[in-house]
Order: sequence, then C-alpha cells, then structure tokens
Amino acid sequence: MTIYTLMPLHESLGLAVIGVDLSRPIDAETGENLSRLLAEHLVLVFPEQTLTPDQYLTAAQAFGPPMRQHYSQHQMPGYPDIGLVRHRDGQRAAEAWHTDHTNLERPPAATILYGVEIPSSGGGTSVADMRAAYWGLPEEERRHLETLRTVNGLDSERTDTRAEDLAGYGALVVHSMVRTHPVSRERAVYFHPTKTMYIEGMTPEASREYLADLVERMIQPEIVYRHSWRKGDVLVIDDRATLHRAHDDYDHSESRVLWRIIVEGDRPVLV
Repeated sequence: MTIYTLMPLHESLGLAVIGVDLSRPIDAETGENLSRLLAEHLVLVFPEQTLTPDQYLTAAQAFGPPMRQHYSQHQMPGYPDIGLVRHRDGQRAAEAWHTDHTNLERPPAATILYGVEIPSSGGGTSVADMRAAYWGLPEEERRHLETLRTVNGLDSERTDTRAEDLAGYGALVVHSMVRTHPVSRERAVYFHPTKTMYIEGMTPEASREYLADLVERMIQPEIVYRHSWRKGDVLVIDDRATLHRAHDDYDHSESRVLWRIIVEGDRPVLV
C-alpha cells in the first residue's frame, strides 16, 4: 500500500493527496482507499504529476474504467478516451454549473482532469458540494425535489457539435433530480442545466427558469471549492454529488490545456 498524506482543501469538500505518484501502478488497496476518499470528500487533488497518456489512462482506472466522451474532434489523437480541453477548435469554456454526460443512462462516476498547460493567472475550476446544497434547502423543497425527474439529451446547440457526435445519443434519458450516492449513501441534488431538455410536468422554458433559480439559491461560497491550477495537477471530481464549472477569466494569448478522462458510473437512483 502506498503511504500518502491528506490535506483538507475546503470545509465542505476536497482533499489534496500528497505522496502518490500516478505515473506508477496503483495497488488495489490504495485504489480502493482513494475511491472511498473520493466518495467521502468529492474532490481529490494530486499535485506535481508528470504523466504520459498511457500512464494517465492507467491511473484513472483506480476510479473506474474510462468512458468514451462526446465531441470526437476534441479527443487526443490515438487516445479516444482522453479529451482535450482547450480554447481552440471551436471549444467554449464550460462556465455554467454542470455535471458531465447526464444524457447517458449511466452517467460518469468521476471526471479526471490533468493540467498540462496552465496560464499565469485565472482559468480555475470550481466544484460545488450538492450534498450540502440538498441539505441547505427547506425540508418542503427537498421533498418536492425528490419527486422531480429531468429529461436529458445531448446539447445540439453547441457550435462544436458534429453530426457524427450526435449519432447514438438521440434518445432522451430520464434521471431523478435527487440521487443517492452508491458508495456514501448520501443524497445530493443532481442535474445538468443545459442537458436538461425539461423537467417532467413542466415546459422547457419553465424548467430552465426553475433550474436557474435553484442554482442561484443553492450554490453559495461555503459549499464551493475553487481550484487554482498548477502545471501537473490532477483533479478528480465525483460527478455523482457535485456540479462543476470552468472560469474563462484568463488571457487567451496564453495556453490552457487540460486532459480529461471520465470513468464509468451507474444509473442514478434515489433510495
């Protein structure tokens, strides 16, 4: 088992994991412990990593098998399970709060980001604890949310969407707006504002307005960890109980390149 040190990052969520070299194989016991820590703390940061694409893929498997991502033009050549997050090729920063790939029956368990090229300032990533968001709502509203279901699809309005990326993602997928985490067994609010076509029983317009209001009321500084990137950081986000967003507040004459892997999850359910 690997010996490492844990440092809290925020009062609500997040741990820095010091002493784990992700370029080396992770033994089964360490992998199980890291997966448990992710479920408990929702964000793990591994600083000062130096990884090849193959090492990055191997390290990600400690949290689950990699999933194929949307938007094939943003995949790393030769490594279709690694996405490239950068300000080029029509990509836009994902500044709205979201959790990845809710248009799938089994959305990802985690998103893993590796900082390859980092601007001198700005360009951070924020993560919100949606367990705390759930418990921060009045009891009557929590009970109401538990009855709601979102209808999800691929966001075809993106300017970088190609026809081949839409193939196979045409079916709409329904998810509960509150889900039970399969490991921690805690409840969290769960939705993707732009992949939610509508909430069952509501019009698309009313659904968008309600979700926007919900985000504004729920996501407060005390439940948000903002990660300031340094080259070599690996940021692991538990998609089952968080929302995250990018900050497009850096000088675009500088380069910001992240590698991204998402790992297989399970069907969101409310127990």
